[in-house]
Amino acid sequence: MTRITTVLAVCAVLVAGRAFAQTPPPTQTTPPPTQTTPPPTQTTPPAAQKPTAPATPAPVPFPADAKVAFIDLQRIVGESRLGKEGSDRMKVLTDKLSGSLASKNKEIQSLQEKMKQQQGIVSDAVMAGLTKDLDRMQREAQFMQQDAQVQIDQLNEELLKSFQDKVLPVVEEVRKERGLWIVFALGDNSNIAAAHAGLDLSLEIVKRLDTVK
Repeated sequence: MTRITTVLAVCAVLVAGRAFAQTPPPTQTTPPPTQTTPPPTQTTPPAAQKPTAPATPAPVPFPADAKVAFIDLQRIVGESRLGKEGSDRMKVLTDKLSGSLASKNKEIQSLQEKMKQQQGIVSDAVMAGLTKDLDRMQREAQFMQQDAQVQIDQLNEELLKSFQDKVLPVVEEVRKERGLWIVFALGDNSNIAAAHAGLDLSLEIVKRLDTVK
Protein backbone atom coordinates (compact mmCIF):
# COMPACT_ATOMS: atom_id res chain seq x y z
CA MET A 1 0.00 0.00 0.00
CA THR A 2 1.42 3.34 -1.00
CA ARG A 3 2.24 5.54 1.94
CA ILE A 4 0.54 8.91 1.73
CA THR A 5 2.29 11.79 3.48
CA THR A 6 0.87 15.12 4.60
CA VAL A 7 3.41 17.91 4.92
CA LEU A 8 2.76 20.86 7.22
CA ALA A 9 5.47 23.32 8.22
CA VAL A 10 4.06 25.40 11.06
CA CYS A 11 4.92 29.10 11.08
CA ALA A 12 4.96 31.57 13.98
CA VAL A 13 1.54 32.84 15.07
CA LEU A 14 2.72 36.24 16.07
CA VAL A 15 6.05 38.01 16.35
CA ALA A 16 6.14 40.52 19.20
CA GLY A 17 7.04 43.92 17.80
CA ARG A 18 8.99 46.71 19.40
CA ALA A 19 7.67 50.23 19.63
CA PHE A 20 9.43 52.68 17.39
CA ALA A 21 9.39 56.42 17.13
CA GLN A 22 7.53 57.94 14.25
CA THR A 23 9.70 60.07 12.03
CA PRO A 24 7.99 63.39 11.21
CA PRO A 25 7.61 64.16 7.52
CA PRO A 26 10.28 66.48 6.08
CA THR A 27 9.40 70.17 6.05
CA GLN A 28 8.71 71.54 2.60
CA THR A 29 11.16 74.36 1.94
CA THR A 30 10.50 74.97 -1.78
CA PRO A 31 7.08 76.48 -2.60
CA PRO A 32 5.09 74.68 -5.29
CA PRO A 33 5.35 76.19 -8.79
CA THR A 34 2.72 78.73 -9.70
CA GLN A 35 0.11 77.35 -12.04
CA THR A 36 0.15 79.38 -15.22
CA THR A 37 -2.08 77.24 -17.42
CA PRO A 38 -5.74 77.06 -16.33
CA PRO A 39 -7.06 73.56 -15.84
CA PRO A 40 -9.27 72.20 -18.62
CA THR A 41 -12.97 72.77 -18.21
CA GLN A 42 -14.71 69.71 -16.84
CA THR A 43 -17.48 68.73 -19.20
CA THR A 44 -18.29 65.29 -17.82
CA PRO A 45 -20.22 65.11 -14.53
CA PRO A 46 -18.09 63.75 -11.64
CA ALA A 47 -20.45 60.81 -11.20
CA ALA A 48 -19.71 59.65 -14.73
CA GLN A 49 -15.93 59.73 -14.08
CA LYS A 50 -16.06 57.59 -10.93
CA PRO A 51 -14.17 54.37 -11.66
CA THR A 52 -16.07 51.15 -11.32
CA ALA A 53 -14.85 48.89 -8.54
CA PRO A 54 -13.27 45.75 -9.94
CA ALA A 55 -15.40 42.67 -9.53
CA THR A 56 -14.21 40.03 -7.10
CA PRO A 57 -12.65 37.23 -9.13
CA ALA A 58 -14.49 33.95 -8.94
CA PRO A 59 -12.68 31.21 -7.05
CA VAL A 60 -10.76 28.83 -9.25
CA PRO A 61 -12.24 25.32 -8.93
CA PHE A 62 -10.09 22.50 -7.65
CA PRO A 63 -8.88 20.33 -10.56
CA ALA A 64 -10.82 17.08 -10.50
CA ASP A 65 -7.80 14.97 -11.48
CA ALA A 66 -5.32 16.65 -9.10
CA LYS A 67 -3.28 14.45 -6.78
CA VAL A 68 -1.41 17.22 -4.94
CA ALA A 69 -2.48 20.46 -3.27
CA PHE A 70 -1.09 23.20 -1.04
CA ILE A 71 -2.10 25.47 1.81
CA ASP A 72 -0.95 28.96 2.73
CA LEU A 73 -0.14 28.89 6.44
CA GLN A 74 -0.03 32.66 6.83
CA ARG A 75 -3.52 32.92 5.39
CA ILE A 76 -4.84 30.18 7.67
CA VAL A 77 -3.33 31.87 10.73
CA GLY A 78 -4.61 35.29 9.68
CA GLU A 79 -8.16 34.29 8.68
CA SER A 80 -9.06 31.39 10.97
CA ARG A 81 -10.68 31.86 14.35
CA LEU A 82 -7.93 29.72 15.89
CA GLY A 83 -5.18 31.92 14.48
CA LYS A 84 -6.92 35.14 15.53
CA GLU A 85 -7.41 33.87 19.08
CA GLY A 86 -3.71 33.03 19.28
CA SER A 87 -2.77 36.46 17.98
CA ASP A 88 -5.04 38.10 20.56
CA ARG A 89 -3.43 36.13 23.40
CA MET A 90 0.03 37.12 22.23
CA LYS A 91 -0.97 40.78 21.96
CA VAL A 92 -2.36 40.80 25.51
CA LEU A 93 0.91 39.39 26.84
CA THR A 94 3.18 41.69 24.85
CA ASP A 95 1.14 44.76 25.80
CA LYS A 96 1.38 43.81 29.47
CA LEU A 97 5.13 43.20 29.33
CA SER A 98 5.77 46.33 27.28
CA GLY A 99 3.85 48.41 29.81
CA SER A 100 5.92 47.07 32.71
CA LEU A 101 9.18 47.72 30.88
CA ALA A 102 8.08 51.22 29.89
CA SER A 103 7.23 52.01 33.52
CA LYS A 104 10.64 50.79 34.71
CA ASN A 105 12.45 52.77 32.03
CA LYS A 106 10.53 55.87 33.06
CA GLU A 107 11.72 55.41 36.65
CA ILE A 108 15.30 55.09 35.44
CA GLN A 109 15.05 58.22 33.33
CA SER A 110 13.57 60.17 36.24
CA LEU A 111 16.41 59.10 38.51
CA GLN A 112 19.02 59.97 35.89
CA GLU A 113 17.47 63.42 35.51
CA LYS A 114 17.46 63.88 39.27
CA MET A 115 21.14 62.92 39.49
CA LYS A 116 21.97 65.36 36.71
CA GLN A 117 20.19 68.21 38.48
CA GLN A 118 21.76 67.49 41.87
CA GLN A 119 25.28 66.90 40.63
CA GLY A 120 27.64 69.24 42.48
CA ILE A 121 24.88 70.24 44.92
CA VAL A 122 24.44 67.21 47.17
CA SER A 123 27.21 65.43 49.04
CA ASP A 124 29.26 62.63 47.57
CA ALA A 125 27.57 60.16 49.90
CA VAL A 126 24.11 61.13 48.61
CA MET A 127 25.28 60.92 45.01
CA ALA A 128 26.83 57.50 45.67
CA GLY A 129 23.50 56.31 47.06
CA LEU A 130 21.67 57.54 43.96
CA THR A 131 24.21 55.83 41.73
CA LYS A 132 23.69 52.59 43.61
CA ASP A 133 19.92 52.90 43.16
CA LEU A 134 20.39 53.53 39.45
CA ASP A 135 22.55 50.43 39.03
CA ARG A 136 19.94 48.33 40.83
CA MET A 137 17.10 49.66 38.70
CA GLN A 138 19.05 49.06 35.49
CA ARG A 139 19.70 45.45 36.51
CA GLU A 140 16.01 45.03 37.28
CA ALA A 141 15.11 46.40 33.85
CA GLN A 142 17.54 44.03 32.16
CA PHE A 143 16.08 41.06 34.03
CA MET A 144 12.53 42.15 33.16
CA GLN A 145 13.46 42.32 29.48
CA GLN A 146 15.02 38.85 29.53
CA ASP A 147 12.06 37.40 31.44
CA ALA A 148 9.64 39.03 28.99
CA GLN A 149 11.37 37.33 26.07
CA VAL A 150 11.15 33.98 27.86
CA GLN A 151 7.41 34.43 28.45
CA ILE A 152 6.84 35.40 24.81
CA ASP A 153 8.81 32.40 23.55
CA GLN A 154 6.92 30.03 25.84
CA LEU A 155 3.51 31.33 24.74
CA ASN A 156 4.59 31.21 21.11
CA GLU A 157 5.59 27.55 21.45
CA GLU A 158 2.29 26.79 23.16
CA LEU A 159 0.30 28.48 20.41
CA LEU A 160 2.27 26.77 17.66
CA LYS A 161 1.70 23.34 19.19
CA SER A 162 -2.01 24.00 19.62
CA PHE A 163 -2.22 25.25 16.04
CA GLN A 164 -0.39 22.22 14.69
CA ASP A 165 -2.45 19.75 16.74
CA LYS A 166 -5.70 21.17 15.37
CA VAL A 167 -4.67 21.93 11.78
CA LEU A 168 -2.94 18.64 10.92
CA PRO A 169 -6.03 16.45 11.40
CA VAL A 170 -8.12 18.82 9.28
CA VAL A 171 -5.53 18.80 6.48
CA GLU A 172 -5.35 15.00 6.60
CA GLU A 173 -9.15 14.81 6.50
CA VAL A 174 -9.28 16.94 3.36
CA ARG A 175 -6.45 14.99 1.77
CA LYS A 176 -8.27 11.69 2.24
CA GLU A 177 -11.58 13.06 0.98
CA ARG A 178 -9.99 14.33 -2.22
CA GLY A 179 -7.74 11.31 -2.70
CA LEU A 180 -4.58 13.41 -2.72
CA TRP A 181 -1.05 12.10 -2.51
CA ILE A 182 0.42 15.04 -0.65
CA VAL A 183 -0.45 18.51 0.66
CA PHE A 184 2.33 21.08 0.63
CA ALA A 185 2.48 24.00 3.07
CA LEU A 186 3.60 27.37 1.76
CA GLY A 187 5.77 29.39 4.10
CA ASP A 188 8.84 31.57 4.23
CA ASN A 189 11.05 28.70 3.02
CA SER A 190 8.68 27.34 0.40
CA ASN A 191 10.36 26.08 -2.78
CA ILE A 192 7.23 26.00 -4.95
CA ALA A 193 7.88 28.20 -7.98
CA ALA A 194 4.40 28.06 -9.52
CA ALA A 195 1.10 26.30 -8.90
CA HIS A 196 -2.46 26.14 -10.20
CA ALA A 197 -4.59 28.54 -8.14
CA GLY A 198 -7.28 25.91 -7.73
CA LEU A 199 -4.89 23.70 -5.76
CA ASP A 200 -4.97 26.14 -2.83
CA LEU A 201 -7.00 24.52 -0.04
CA SER A 202 -6.35 27.30 2.50
CA LEU A 203 -9.88 28.68 2.54
CA GLU A 204 -11.38 25.21 2.94
CA ILE A 205 -9.05 24.52 5.88
CA VAL A 206 -10.05 27.85 7.46
CA LYS A 207 -13.77 27.05 7.13
CA ARG A 208 -13.35 23.61 8.65
CA LEU A 209 -11.17 24.91 11.47
CA ASP A 210 -13.83 27.46 12.38
CA THR A 211 -16.37 24.66 12.84
CA VAL A 212 -14.11 22.70 15.21
CA LYS A 213 -14.89 23.34 18.88
